[in-house]
Amino acid sequence: MPVAIDTSVLIAAEKIGGLEPFIAAHEGPFYIPAHVAAEFLAGTHPPAKAHLRERARRLYEDEFRSLVDTFGEAEAAQLAALNAELRRTGKVMGFFDAAIAATVIARQDSLLLVDSDFDRLSDRIELLKP
Repeated sequence: MPVAIDTSVLIAAEKIGGLEPFIAAHEGPFYIPAHVAAEFLAGTHPPAKAHLRERARRLYEDEFRSLVDTFGEAEAAQLAALNAELRRTGKVMGFFDAAIAATVIARQDSLLLVDSDFDRLSDRIELLKP
């Protein structure tokens, strides 16, 4: 089963210099959803110092960029359905997280992460931790 890599993993990988320790225990294939790439590049957790920003940019170009996959119509439809469901139940989820969840749900993939942002969807998404 394909495995989507969450932004939390990219941030952790940036701190240690690569993805390998995070993906080693899982089979893959691995991909980075387009909204994970956007969240990482937008700098949701931007390093304060210029040399750290440059290190993150280099790692993205050298290792992450080739793994980025598209967000298509099926994922968009799932995002709309997920947003409607969340509104109906009075729950809130940030745009990037909702788009990442929608991608994984639409494709019936697993999600590799190092935080708890998606725990409330564990009945719908197989959550993997390194």
